Amino acid sequence: MKFDRIILKNFRQYFGRQQLEFAKDPERNVTVINGVNGAGKTSLFLAINWCLYGRSVNSTKIIDNVGELISKEAINRAQPGDRVEASVELHFLHEGQRYMAQRKLAGVRQAAARVSIDANENGMFVLMRAHPNGQWEEIPNPNLTINSMLPANVRTYFLFDGEKIDEFARPESYKDVRNAIYLVLKLEILDRAKRHLASIADDYSTELRRISSGELADLLERKAKANEDQAQNEARKLELQREIESAQRKISEIEAKLRESHNARELQARRDQLEQELRQRRVELVTLIDRIRDLAANGYFVLAQPAVEQALQILNEKRARGEIPSNIRQQFVQDLIARKECICGRPINDGSSEHRRLLRLLQQSLPGSLEDDVLELHAKLLTFAEGVDRQRNALDLAMRQRSELTGAIDLLEAKLSDIRHQLERSPVEEVSQLERQRQEFSDDINRANLKIGEINEQLKRLSQEIDELEKRIRQAETKEQRATLLKTKLDLAWRSVRAIEEVYAQFANEMRRQIEAKTREIFKLLAWKSDHFTDVQLDENYHLEVIDRYGMPARPELSAGERQVLSLSFIAAMAQLSAEEAPLVMDTPFGRLSSHHRNSITLNLPLLAKQLVLFVTDEELRDQARKNLEQRIGREYRLQFDPRTSCTTIEEEAVTQV
Repeated sequence: MKFDRIILKNFRQYFGRQQLEFAKDPERNVTVINGVNGAGKTSLFLAINWCLYGRSVNSTKIIDNVGELISKEAINRAQPGDRVEASVELHFLHEGQRYMAQRKLAGVRQAAARVSIDANENGMFVLMRAHPNGQWEEIPNPNLTINSMLPANVRTYFLFDGEKIDEFARPESYKDVRNAIYLVLKLEILDRAKRHLASIADDYSTELRRISSGELADLLERKAKANEDQAQNEARKLELQREIESAQRKISEIEAKLRESHNARELQARRDQLEQELRQRRVELVTLIDRIRDLAANGYFVLAQPAVEQALQILNEKRARGEIPSNIRQQFVQDLIARKECICGRPINDGSSEHRRLLRLLQQSLPGSLEDDVLELHAKLLTFAEGVDRQRNALDLAMRQRSELTGAIDLLEAKLSDIRHQLERSPVEEVSQLERQRQEFSDDINRANLKIGEINEQLKRLSQEIDELEKRIRQAETKEQRATLLKTKLDLAWRSVRAIEEVYAQFANEMRRQIEAKTREIFKLLAWKSDHFTDVQLDENYHLEVIDRYGMPARPELSAGERQVLSLSFIAAMAQLSAEEAPLVMDTPFGRLSSHHRNSITLNLPLLAKQLVLFVTDEELRDQARKNLEQRIGREYRLQFDPRTSCTTIEEEAVTQV
């Protein structure tokens, strides 16, 4: 996940519409948001969390006081009975695809300058995904999808409060350390699987008791209603498509004017080139993802590889001993015994030493047809083993190509964003006005595509609803068949539980050792007294310890700043070892750090995260720490608080070119 931009509307002290774009360039991956205490840094940090997760997820609190999220200034300006709405819209990239998450909270202004919220406490949440053709598709299960990208229970290790970062380094915090490893490294998946399998008997019992009704009259009525809704949605979709075509014509006219303008033609030509390349890269990514899916679907070859290698080893050993192919064919020995005469003419009498020798050879040799089959099998197994290597190499190559394409798309997006930014800020009023008009039409197209995506999703849901009802009618399995199947599944479930327990123990121990090594590496990089601290250890009880040059535990002696550096090293280690793709967002990260630690962290932290967002005060980022970050800052903003209205505006500052 890489943040693109965030748009706030009437969210806390951010009255009206406020927008902020994040740095996405790999070389300038830092976004700095400056503000004095109380200016709105925490509210902006909170907006990101609320947009993605709402107030709570599975009884886990994300934020409190939902009723206070709507701007008090917006409430004050509304009349009693008016609807007031707060929303946060977060655009981001994930695995080469563009997403837009939007959460809204609305209510009715009451007489006492308060709002009666008319939705659940988490607000209305929508997640959209963009296609290469520019259209947006609504994702049916947005909360599930967001949690698959960045689970809510691990968000605090990527989006965290700098004032609380030193908690992992406290002597009593071993439970927090263990829980962090458990969540970030997905150990909970194994634990959840074990719990699920252990309780599967109850699930199957419920399934047996479940009775499907599926009345035909109800099905036909719902289908007729679906056909009616389909016609209405198709008409609205056609209307929106016409609006898109009109807006596209307007954009084409504006771009033609920009190409003719002496002050904008170079930037517009560059944008034309980048957009063409971006479309091509996105199409290539879709094709490559399909190829990876096909390769993965044929990955069963790899599972059979150990058995194939063992079979080849057995056959090769028999070849080395001369058993395959055998020196003497079984049929030849049988003929000698039947004729009772050697090929030299000597007789072979029953019970003689010659006769006994031939009988032993007969027992040791293989039938000719079986020996031929064994030799043929050996050739096929060799071909199979070569196919496994080709399959693995092809998949490795495709994954590398996907990573390269994703990086190329990110870079193109950043370049296009920079061009738009330059045109909007052009000193030539005509150019800046044209670009703003172009952006407005582009926003109109995005909104229309979003609506089309919603309509397509509605049509898809209607079709799925009818298919599901028809499917339920056709189901006719008997209880006896289900009971037999249940017994087999339960036996498999318990054997799976025991296997998961073994895997869990081995994986947890291995991850602990890897986190220990990575934390040690990062701590030595960030700590300014690296010669004094010689080691970092994470023992089997998840006690995080620092060893000094005398070989003694030094954690109780750490200063507040050193504890913060140790905790940051631990969090960065988990982020690098986990499978999560997420920016590192830090609220007030340097408040309790000395200049030595601040300088060391600002010099190295941008190298440990693909995208870094810092909410800081003027006192936190100054002198050498500021110089260290300047060459990595891609976007910088200042939060301006107006004491007359108690509202905050987001103002972009010029980025120093190094």
